[in-house]
Amino acid sequence: MINQRDRQALAQSAVEKYYDDIYRFCRYYTGNEVDSYDIAQEVFLRFLKYSDSCSPGNLKGYLFMIARNLCCDYFRSLSVQREHTFSLDAAENAVDCATKEHTGYGRSIEDCDSELFLWELLQSIPPEQREVVIMRIHDGLKFREIAKIAGCSASTAKSRFRLGIAGIRKKMEAENGGYYG
Repeated sequence: MINQRDRQALAQSAVEKYYDDIYRFCRYYTGNEVDSYDIAQEVFLRFLKYSDSCSPGNLKGYLFMIARNLCCDYFRSLSVQREHTFSLDAAENAVDCATKEHTGYGRSIEDCDSELFLWELLQSIPPEQREVVIMRIHDGLKFREIAKIAGCSASTAKSRFRLGIAGIRKKMEAENGGYYG
């Protein structure tokens, strides 16, 4: 058992090292900027509370597991299926992004369009596949690590990844009139 000062130092170190990764995961998973900030903060609060049960060897994986569980809780609490609907939050973010371009403080409209399209593609696949695709491509985790976080076998994680990528390709082909090359 570690003392309170060491626990706070460990949490501060984890925040400095992994906050951006955890926030991006939550952002891609939920599609909601404001709620993603809240979820990311809750990840580190829970880590601080339960840091005694964390093995120091896989801190990043432990944090992703907390983030995944909180994102799942987030969707359960909404009680509205958002997987197949266009997100008003995503559209507002695209408008904000484009507005910032004109004021010189943002990204290009193409960057905003790409981010919105990516979000729509991710929302078009089931949550189990989405989380694996995000953790594998965006966060660079190995299937073994993903399996541990998702609570499944490595072969199941690989299968979810393949199915997710196939679903994304199918959606892209439909968007491009049947051709994706």
